[in-house]
Amino acid sequence: MNRFFLLAPDRRPGLQRILGVTGVFFFSCLVALSFLPASWTGLDPVEQNTRFVLAPPGTPGHLLGCDFLGRDNLSRLVSGSTVSLFIGVSVGFLSTLIGTFWGLLSGYRGGMFDTVLMRLLEVWYALPELLIATILMLALGHGIFAVVVALSIGGWMGVARVVRGETLKIREQAYLEAARSIGASPVRLVFRHFLPNLLPVLFVLLLFRIPGGILGESTLSFLGLGLSPPASSWGTLVNEGWKALPLTPWILAFPAILIVLALLAFQWFGESLGKRWLK
Repeated sequence: MNRFFLLAPDRRPGLQRILGVTGVFFFSCLVALSFLPASWTGLDPVEQNTRFVLAPPGTPGHLLGCDFLGRDNLSRLVSGSTVSLFIGVSVGFLSTLIGTFWGLLSGYRGGMFDTVLMRLLEVWYALPELLIATILMLALGHGIFAVVVALSIGGWMGVARVVRGETLKIREQAYLEAARSIGASPVRLVFRHFLPNLLPVLFVLLLFRIPGGILGESTLSFLGLGLSPPASSWGTLVNEGWKALPLTPWILAFPAILIVLALLAFQWFGESLGKRWLK
């Protein structure tokens, strides 16, 4: 679960362009996969068939084999992709929204108000994100809503720090002084001057927060704190594959590969945009 939003060290322009294009390609493939209905495979992802328990990949009618209950792995991967990407995007938006509000308010007000908010943020930031999410999951229970809220509340601090820093820079611009001198209200300043200038930064931060949400959900589900059966996500599939790892390593390998591809896709895509927009 990412807690920092720093761009990677400079790479050669050619390599950076290749990684950006590759990230967009992976991103497009994952989005397309998540929009496919589970019935696209012709099999119900929760339907059990004892004749195909732990069937290997390539089994007729089951391209990626079956799990220990005879459920089709491909159908469950398609269904799990929808859930995992939905959670990742939801966590990205909600944590970015919370962090933007906190950082913008702190940077805009400044003074003692800024000091108090930053000290509170540092106290929250010192707590492990996984610990915060675990406590919230125990309080909220299992389910997609609980996972999104827990991961968002546990992961907005990095966004707030970046937004505060950018807000302090914008405050010093001459056009802000000119707007104040003609009587622009704080609301007008925020929506007319601050937020439009923050949008490129916020979009890049969002792209970095989405894989954090995906990885966070996978971690919680692997620990048994995320979604409850029969709901499937990449995290629950990894958890199930881990139990059968000695006999059927492919059950673990398929969702693990998708998680890695998702992390790389958003990382490379966000890094490419960051290099282009945040010079």
